[in-house]
Amino acid sequence: MNVIFLLLMLSTVRDYRIAHEQAILNELTDFLAIPNLASDTANIEKNAVAIQAMFAKRGIEAKLLRVAGAPPLVIAQFPAKKAAKTISFYAHYDGQPVDASQWSTQPWQPVLRGDRIYARSASDDKAPIIAMLAAIDALRATGTSPSVNLKFVFEGEEEAGSEHLAEYFDRFAAELKTDAWMICDGPVHQSRRPLLYFGARGVTDVEMTVYGPGRALHSGHYGNWAPNPIVTLTHLIDSMRDMNAQILIEYFYDDVAPLTAAERSALARTPPFDTQIQSELSLGRTEGASLNEQILKPALNLRGIAAGNVGEKASNSIPTEARASIDFRLVPNQTPQHVRELVEQHVTKQGFFIVRDTPDAATRAAHPNEAPREQDVRNSVGESMPWTCSEKL
Repeated sequence: MNVIFLLLMLSTVRDYRIAHEQAILNELTDFLAIPNLASDTANIEKNAVAIQAMFAKRGIEAKLLRVAGAPPLVIAQFPAKKAAKTISFYAHYDGQPVDASQWSTQPWQPVLRGDRIYARSASDDKAPIIAMLAAIDALRATGTSPSVNLKFVFEGEEEAGSEHLAEYFDRFAAELKTDAWMICDGPVHQSRRPLLYFGARGVTDVEMTVYGPGRALHSGHYGNWAPNPIVTLTHLIDSMRDMNAQILIEYFYDDVAPLTAAERSALARTPPFDTQIQSELSLGRTEGASLNEQILKPALNLRGIAAGNVGEKASNSIPTEARASIDFRLVPNQTPQHVRELVEQHVTKQGFFIVRDTPDAATRAAHPNEAPREQDVRNSVGESMPWTCSEKL
């Protein structure tokens, strides 16, 4: 009987969604039209207020919790009669930084193509917020009351590293108390089936700059004598990670918790889609074992390198510096603090001298290689790991 009731309810909810599809899409596109970089204080505030207003339209009070220097944390509650348990749903309303030159349309001007909406944060992570609001509408329309209290918590700086999230939990412990969390910001399985997952890798970042000559030098006059910072940087990166995703930093895996029997059993039951997704992505090869297994391990991802020029802008010169941006994906038992220590120990062993500011000429002359601190790089697990690498002439 319970199964029959569930199927009937799902059918009724689906009918509601189809009947109100245009209204749901309108609410989503209005939401997507608000720029949402965490560093854009004025517009990120507009996003929080917009969420508050959408709840108010449904007769639900949403509060904007605040700590200094952070976007508001939006929290709303949908109580159920005689419910003893509370489930909290998390999503974030900020988005990744935007390079407008990589977009065929404006990032915050939603465009419908076929059955997809294209805009910044259309999937990650504004759509889940609208989906939750639509689900509340559907529950009410079908006369269905949840069996647990529902709480909604929406963060405004997840893509910027969640620097203040721990402070929110410390300061507003009573407001954020719950029996379980549902994180509505995760992957879709390669089969495109809905996925219930039980954890996500954390991330910590590092920005490195390797310095070469004080001014660009002609390669015909100084090549083979003045160290090239691009070569120095690429060799440093090569010492940290191999071509098969194995991290080469000493002791890096020592804190990694082994998979439990239950996790291995779940992994074995997860359908493999490596061949299909490899074809879809035009990958000539993959790293390590299966995708399902690889994403359970720590990872070192080289996000980008900036140095010199290529193509028509290339010049026969030795550049003054080379920069790299790296993120480390972390698994249970690893901490950003310890990872930072291991990385800095590794860099030191490669012959680099670590400093915390951009080195002056005297400092660079005193050390063959140096690694100064560059900018504040936040991460979603704990501390930042910012520093730079420099090399003297």
